[in-house]
Amino acid sequence: MNKKIDFISKNNIVIGLKASSKEDAINQLAQIMERNKIVNDADKFSQDVLKRESQTTTGIGNNIAIPHGKSSAVNFASLIFAKTTEPLEWNSLDNSKVSIIFLMAAKEKDTGKEHLKMLATIAGKLMDDNFVKEIKAENDPNRLVEIFRKIKD
Repeated sequence: MNKKIDFISKNNIVIGLKASSKEDAINQLAQIMERNKIVNDADKFSQDVLKRESQTTTGIGNNIAIPHGKSSAVNFASLIFAKTTEPLEWNSLDNSKVSIIFLMAAKEKDTGKEHLKMLATIAGKLMDDNFVKEIKAENDPNRLVEIFRKIKD
């Protein structure tokens, strides 16, 4: 299935997120998702993501985290991409601090497994060193959207 990724837009890219902790970052990004109508209750969504986060870390290494959560507060599956101003402690698999966050939102009753498709697509692409270098170096939201749209699942 060679469908281009269409679950990210310029409105869902945050460069220079000023967060004091993993929880603060997730809360701030959930607020943006609420403003962008992805979720209808940022606090509920944050709680669901943090509950999932407490079960196992989403810090996958290489300064990257992919927090995600299924929640009744989610209107449609989507994700938000953020770069932090300061690296955050995330209990990552390689003990690195996190400066790149892919926060994924999935509906609680995700019958089409959209979040698993998103997660697999992003995780697979993060194995590509050139892709990782590209997103770490790029700070223009328009250009980042172009980079993400080139991803095939």
